[in-house]
Amino acid sequence: MVCTAVANLPTQLARGRGQAGRGHPSGGGQAHSYAFPGRTEVVASDAVIIGIVLVCHTDASVLFDLGSTYSYVSSYFASYLDMSSNSLDTPIYVSSPIGDSLVADSVYRSCLGDIGGYETRVDLLLLNMVNFDVILGMN
Repeated sequence: MVCTAVANLPTQLARGRGQAGRGHPSGGGQAHSYAFPGRTEVVASDAVIIGIVLVCHTDASVLFDLGSTYSYVSSYFASYLDMSSNSLDTPIYVSSPIGDSLVADSVYRSCLGDIGGYETRVDLLLLNMVNFDVILGMN
């Protein structure tokens, strides 16, 4: 695994270099996901971690987003997954730092991730993003 700390990611995201989110339920029965900065109950930091991680036995460019409730997979990388997606009962609305709104309405369940020899399973919401193959949140 190759990991790199990246400073000032919100500025990079605002320039259209990626998307990230954090889950936040709201009224009306719709789930929403909001982007950086991190949660207000923790000390704010622009530092994040990116790296190359095995996801379903394929190298993936990954953003580790500790402020995100959900994990996401790009449409491009999802085409390499040897599994089918399932529709979500309720779509997740994701807002980017530049104000774009994206909808995640399907999920790849129980994807195998290998981080430094530690294997874990994660559900990945399908999201139309281009700068990362996967965003790993805290789910």
